[in-house]
Amino acid sequence: MKNPILFFAIVALISCNSKKSLQSYSQIDTTYISRGNAIAKLSFETLSGELQKALQQGGIDSALHYCNLRAYPLTDSLSTAFKASIKRVSNKVRNPNNKADELATFILKGFSIDLSENKAITPKLVLKDDSVLFFKPIITQPLCLACHGTPGKEIAFSTDATIQQLYPTDKAVGYSTNQVRGVWRIGFRVKN
Repeated sequence: MKNPILFFAIVALISCNSKKSLQSYSQIDTTYISRGNAIAKLSFETLSGELQKALQQGGIDSALHYCNLRAYPLTDSLSTAFKASIKRVSNKVRNPNNKADELATFILKGFSIDLSENKAITPKLVLKDDSVLFFKPIITQPLCLACHGTPGKEIAFSTDATIQQLYPTDKAVGYSTNQVRGVWRIGFRVKN
Protein backbone atom coordinates (compact mmCIF):
# COMPACT_ATOMS: atom_id res chain seq x y z
CA MET A 1 0.00 0.00 0.00
CA LYS A 2 1.43 3.37 -1.00
CA ASN A 3 0.06 5.42 1.90
CA PRO A 4 -0.50 3.40 5.11
CA ILE A 5 -1.28 6.57 7.08
CA LEU A 6 -4.18 7.39 4.74
CA PHE A 7 -5.44 3.79 5.04
CA PHE A 8 -5.44 3.93 8.88
CA ALA A 9 -7.08 7.35 8.86
CA ILE A 10 -9.92 6.04 6.67
CA VAL A 11 -10.33 2.92 8.87
CA ALA A 12 -10.42 5.11 12.01
CA LEU A 13 -12.97 7.44 10.42
CA ILE A 14 -15.22 4.54 9.38
CA SER A 15 -14.91 2.98 12.85
CA CYS A 16 -15.91 6.20 14.57
CA ASN A 17 -18.89 6.67 12.28
CA SER A 18 -19.99 3.05 12.83
CA LYS A 19 -19.86 3.46 16.61
CA LYS A 20 -21.82 6.70 16.34
CA SER A 21 -24.46 5.00 14.15
CA LEU A 22 -24.70 2.03 16.51
CA GLN A 23 -25.12 4.39 19.46
CA SER A 24 -27.83 6.30 17.55
CA TYR A 25 -29.67 3.09 16.70
CA SER A 26 -29.35 1.89 20.29
CA GLN A 27 -30.83 5.15 21.57
CA ILE A 28 -33.67 4.94 19.04
CA ASP A 29 -34.33 1.31 20.02
CA THR A 30 -34.43 2.21 23.72
CA THR A 31 -36.82 5.09 23.05
CA TYR A 32 -39.26 3.03 20.98
CA ILE A 33 -39.05 0.03 23.31
CA SER A 34 -39.80 2.27 26.30
CA ARG A 35 -42.70 4.00 24.53
CA GLY A 36 -44.07 0.71 23.21
CA ASN A 37 -43.90 -0.95 26.63
CA ALA A 38 -45.64 2.01 28.27
CA ILE A 39 -48.41 2.12 25.66
CA ALA A 40 -48.92 -1.67 25.70
CA LYS A 41 -49.09 -1.63 29.51
CA LEU A 42 -51.59 1.23 29.65
CA SER A 43 -53.67 -0.26 26.81
CA PHE A 44 -53.75 -3.64 28.57
CA GLU A 45 -54.62 -2.07 31.92
CA THR A 46 -57.37 0.04 30.35
CA LEU A 47 -58.90 -2.87 28.41
CA SER A 48 -58.62 -5.33 31.28
CA GLY A 49 -59.97 -2.77 33.76
CA GLU A 50 -63.07 -2.23 31.63
CA LEU A 51 -63.36 -5.97 31.11
CA GLN A 52 -63.23 -6.55 34.89
CA LYS A 53 -66.05 -4.01 35.36
CA ALA A 54 -68.16 -5.81 32.75
CA LEU A 55 -67.43 -9.15 34.45
CA GLN A 56 -68.51 -7.80 37.82
CA GLN A 57 -71.68 -6.27 36.39
CA GLY A 58 -72.88 -9.19 34.31
CA GLY A 59 -70.42 -12.07 34.20
CA ILE A 60 -68.68 -13.57 31.18
CA ASP A 61 -71.51 -12.78 28.74
CA SER A 62 -71.33 -9.12 29.70
CA ALA A 63 -67.55 -9.15 29.21
CA LEU A 64 -67.92 -10.76 25.77
CA HIS A 65 -70.46 -8.15 24.71
CA TYR A 66 -68.16 -5.43 26.04
CA CYS A 67 -65.23 -6.76 23.96
CA ASN A 68 -67.45 -7.06 20.90
CA LEU A 69 -68.70 -3.49 21.09
CA ARG A 70 -66.09 -1.45 22.96
CA ALA A 71 -62.58 -2.89 22.50
CA TYR A 72 -61.99 -1.28 19.09
CA PRO A 73 -63.26 2.20 20.02
CA LEU A 74 -61.15 2.05 23.18
CA THR A 75 -57.92 1.13 21.37
CA ASP A 76 -58.73 3.70 18.66
CA SER A 77 -59.02 6.44 21.31
CA LEU A 78 -55.72 5.30 22.86
CA SER A 79 -54.13 5.33 19.39
CA THR A 80 -55.24 8.93 18.94
CA ALA A 81 -54.04 9.95 22.41
CA PHE A 82 -50.59 8.38 21.90
CA LYS A 83 -50.26 9.28 18.20
CA ALA A 84 -49.55 5.62 17.46
CA SER A 85 -51.36 2.73 15.81
CA ILE A 86 -52.34 0.24 18.53
CA LYS A 87 -53.55 -3.24 17.59
CA ARG A 88 -53.77 -6.71 19.07
CA VAL A 89 -53.18 -9.32 16.39
CA SER A 90 -53.07 -13.11 16.30
CA ASN A 91 -53.14 -16.13 14.00
CA LYS A 92 -56.13 -17.59 15.85
CA VAL A 93 -58.53 -14.67 15.79
CA ARG A 94 -61.90 -14.03 17.28
CA ASN A 95 -62.40 -10.90 15.21
CA PRO A 96 -61.16 -11.16 11.59
CA ASN A 97 -59.88 -7.56 11.84
CA ASN A 98 -57.21 -8.83 14.26
CA LYS A 99 -55.61 -11.25 11.78
CA ALA A 100 -51.81 -11.14 11.89
CA ASP A 101 -50.07 -10.22 8.66
CA GLU A 102 -46.97 -12.06 7.44
CA LEU A 103 -44.59 -9.99 9.56
CA ALA A 104 -46.66 -10.36 12.74
CA THR A 105 -46.99 -14.11 12.07
CA PHE A 106 -43.19 -14.38 11.90
CA ILE A 107 -42.84 -12.41 15.16
CA LEU A 108 -45.53 -14.55 16.84
CA LYS A 109 -43.68 -17.74 15.91
CA GLY A 110 -40.45 -16.34 17.30
CA PHE A 111 -42.09 -15.41 20.62
CA SER A 112 -43.71 -18.87 20.82
CA ILE A 113 -40.38 -20.61 20.21
CA ASP A 114 -38.64 -18.46 22.82
CA LEU A 115 -41.38 -19.18 25.36
CA SER A 116 -41.27 -22.94 24.70
CA GLU A 117 -37.48 -22.91 25.11
CA ASN A 118 -37.72 -20.87 28.36
CA LYS A 119 -35.79 -17.99 26.79
CA ALA A 120 -36.32 -14.41 27.90
CA ILE A 121 -39.01 -12.78 25.82
CA THR A 122 -38.25 -9.21 24.89
CA PRO A 123 -40.21 -6.83 22.67
CA LYS A 124 -39.13 -6.55 19.04
CA LEU A 125 -38.79 -3.52 16.78
CA VAL A 126 -39.08 -3.56 13.00
CA LEU A 127 -38.57 -0.63 10.65
CA LYS A 128 -41.18 -0.91 7.90
CA ASP A 129 -41.76 1.78 5.29
CA ASP A 130 -42.14 5.02 7.27
CA SER A 131 -42.92 3.39 10.63
CA VAL A 132 -41.24 1.70 13.54
CA LEU A 133 -43.33 -1.30 14.59
CA PHE A 134 -43.19 -2.50 18.20
CA PHE A 135 -44.25 -6.08 18.99
CA LYS A 136 -44.86 -7.48 22.45
CA PRO A 137 -46.42 -10.89 23.15
CA ILE A 138 -49.79 -11.39 24.81
CA ILE A 139 -49.33 -14.37 27.12
CA THR A 140 -52.39 -16.29 28.34
CA GLN A 141 -53.14 -16.09 32.04
CA PRO A 142 -55.57 -18.36 33.93
CA LEU A 143 -58.41 -15.79 33.66
CA CYS A 144 -58.00 -15.70 29.84
CA LEU A 145 -59.03 -19.35 29.59
CA ALA A 146 -62.66 -18.58 30.50
CA CYS A 147 -62.98 -17.22 26.94
CA HIS A 148 -59.87 -18.56 25.18
CA GLY A 149 -59.46 -22.05 26.69
CA THR A 150 -61.09 -25.24 25.46
CA PRO A 151 -64.89 -25.24 24.95
CA GLY A 152 -66.57 -27.61 27.38
CA LYS A 153 -63.52 -27.56 29.62
CA GLU A 154 -62.42 -24.04 30.65
CA ILE A 155 -65.09 -22.40 28.47
CA ALA A 156 -68.62 -23.03 29.74
CA PHE A 157 -71.18 -24.19 27.16
CA SER A 158 -73.24 -21.00 27.64
CA THR A 159 -70.11 -18.88 27.12
CA ASP A 160 -69.23 -20.83 23.98
CA ALA A 161 -72.75 -20.20 22.66
CA THR A 162 -72.33 -16.46 23.23
CA ILE A 163 -68.93 -16.50 21.53
CA GLN A 164 -70.41 -18.31 18.52
CA GLN A 165 -73.28 -15.81 18.38
CA LEU A 166 -70.99 -12.75 18.52
CA TYR A 167 -68.09 -14.22 16.53
CA PRO A 168 -69.34 -16.91 14.13
CA THR A 169 -65.86 -17.51 12.67
CA ASP A 170 -64.07 -17.62 16.05
CA LYS A 171 -60.71 -19.40 16.14
CA ALA A 172 -59.34 -17.86 19.38
CA VAL A 173 -59.84 -20.92 21.57
CA GLY A 174 -57.87 -23.98 22.62
CA TYR A 175 -55.21 -22.10 24.56
CA SER A 176 -53.69 -23.11 27.85
CA THR A 177 -51.93 -20.96 30.43
CA ASN A 178 -48.59 -19.42 29.47
CA GLN A 179 -48.96 -19.52 25.69
CA VAL A 180 -48.52 -16.70 23.19
CA ARG A 181 -52.08 -15.83 22.21
CA GLY A 182 -51.15 -12.83 20.11
CA VAL A 183 -49.07 -9.68 20.06
CA TRP A 184 -49.43 -6.01 20.72
CA ARG A 185 -48.49 -4.29 17.46
CA ILE A 186 -47.84 -0.62 18.03
CA GLY A 187 -46.79 1.49 15.06
CA PHE A 188 -44.93 4.77 15.40
CA ARG A 189 -44.65 6.98 12.35
CA VAL A 190 -41.06 8.06 11.68
CA LYS A 191 -40.72 11.77 11.04
CA ASN A 192 -38.80 12.66 7.87
